[in-house]
Amino acid sequence: MKRIIFATLSVLSISLTSCDDGLIYKEVAYNTVGRSAKLEGKITGLDNWAEGYTIAIAGFTEDDDYASISKAVQTDKEGNASVIMTNIPDEVTSVQLCVLDRLRRHVMTFYEADIEGVRDTIRMEVGTVNASMFNAIQQSYLSTTCVNCHGASNRIAAGLNLTEGNAYEAMVGVDSKKVDGKKIVVPYDAENSLLHMVLNQETVEGISMNHFDLVSEKNAQTILPLIDSWINNGAKEE
Repeated sequence: MKRIIFATLSVLSISLTSCDDGLIYKEVAYNTVGRSAKLEGKITGLDNWAEGYTIAIAGFTEDDDYASISKAVQTDKEGNASVIMTNIPDEVTSVQLCVLDRLRRHVMTFYEADIEGVRDTIRMEVGTVNASMFNAIQQSYLSTTCVNCHGASNRIAAGLNLTEGNAYEAMVGVDSKKVDGKKIVVPYDAENSLLHMVLNQETVEGISMNHFDLVSEKNAQTILPLIDSWINNGAKEE
């Protein structure tokens, strides 16, 4: 009986909207379950990402690399983002501005909020974030692993400075000082790039150190494919 009355009233409301007697306001019910997160900030570098990757707000449970919930980040022409993700499950303990692959697996994080025990809206004021493909590689791998030998404490092995602000010009289109006839990064050609070789092979002729040993299992599944995708997508800086 209630459904019949509701349907009748809905039809009546629709018909009244065509009248000139005044505005018709209809009541809207929102179905919300769990928590929500609101991200605001300026996000740059979204335009040149390779297919198969998404810059998103994503919620993760503890010790799980796959997002329980996610929402892609979009910006206006000035790069401003305002994204709301609702219905965050109770078991989610962190919400991140991050990179996800096509399986919704976590690749790297730009910003993270710990939300364990939080019941209200999680506000993520991220400021200005360079979310370009190259900066994702710089922050997640070059600056955390490679600079230990290539730039940290004035140690620049093989003359290759991979610190932030120097790495791009040091690699892209640059001839290797160790391997004749090879460039460190060849845009659109990962397999012929020395960077790909040293990270994916145990031995490379002309290179004395085994860089492959420095690659963790997780990085082998996420960061190395990201580097290859970046190179094959043109090795763009922004």
